[in-house]
Amino acid sequence: MQLPAHGANAAALYKAMNLKMPDQVIDVSENVNHLGVPKQVKQQWPNLLEKITGYPDEQAEPFRSQAAAVHQVAADQVVVTNGAAEGLMALAQLFNGQEIALLQPTFSEYARTLKQQNCVIHSILADDIETYRFNEEILEKQLKDVHACYICNPNNPTGVLLKKHWIEQLIKKYSHCNFVVDEAFMDWTDESESVVSLVNTYSNLFVVRSMTKMYALAGVRLGYVIGQQAEKLRHYLPHWNVSAIANEIGSFCLQDKYFVKESREKSSKLRSQMVKDLKLIGCKVSNSAANFLLFQLPEQYNPDDFFKYLLEQGIVLRHTKNYVGLNGAWFRIAVKSEEIWTKCKDEIMNYVKNH
Repeated sequence: MQLPAHGANAAALYKAMNLKMPDQVIDVSENVNHLGVPKQVKQQWPNLLEKITGYPDEQAEPFRSQAAAVHQVAADQVVVTNGAAEGLMALAQLFNGQEIALLQPTFSEYARTLKQQNCVIHSILADDIETYRFNEEILEKQLKDVHACYICNPNNPTGVLLKKHWIEQLIKKYSHCNFVVDEAFMDWTDESESVVSLVNTYSNLFVVRSMTKMYALAGVRLGYVIGQQAEKLRHYLPHWNVSAIANEIGSFCLQDKYFVKESREKSSKLRSQMVKDLKLIGCKVSNSAANFLLFQLPEQYNPDDFFKYLLEQGIVLRHTKNYVGLNGAWFRIAVKSEEIWTKCKDEIMNYVKNH
């Protein structure tokens, strides 16, 4: 059966599994901030209506300049996109027909967009899923001949945060190779391992950022790409690609430092508890720094039966059947609220006890 390629699509998942969807569903397959959007967005919503009738700024100002100031880069090194997904599509067009390396397992949209542009993909699989570490000899063999390499940091689906120093060593050593570092979940960390500060030093670096996860803007579509060569991407983007409302909302969000601090603290505390609870029943759990984690049941349990059982109880995990190297044996679960985790934990425990 063909399962949905992304989370946040519960109805399609139940249909694909030929299961009746319960009236009440807890969807922990997507990683949008459980706190919702910042208060200022709600307060300013009526004033945003006047933005509907006018064309937006072509460069997505003032959001572009605000993002540049936050990251301490020049505004002309920032290209604002209709979600990070549009940035990934533009990058794939830039790399048309080239050989590209992906550190796996990773976000499926990289391969999807690159295949659309006839790129040849080389998957480099992590030696260890829980810590997302790679064999240096295999890395060298693959990276010496490719045009670009995609790194998701923190990684989706494991949540593991790779060290900035390690990524910089790759960028320096393989200077012929363009590095795309997707930091869609970096704002869930203290940002110390972000490579944005390396943009001014290395021309072969593109950093992809998203406003979706931290600020709960999945329906608004807002992201950006930072890099010395970022302006090249504009060639592949339509005029007015970012709506005036998205531009304005993004500006509000970047100003709200307290919201980010509160979100990080709550997520980190609950994630630690989830890891502890899962390990108590013998699960392998990834060393996540993001607002989700990856876990695998002890070997005696059938992952397909477990996934189906939770769906029948109205709990939707993110399957990993379309992640290279995971093949459905692991599950990704979002960090939401204590109440949601209690319900998920109870059903996980019920399955373990009765199987």
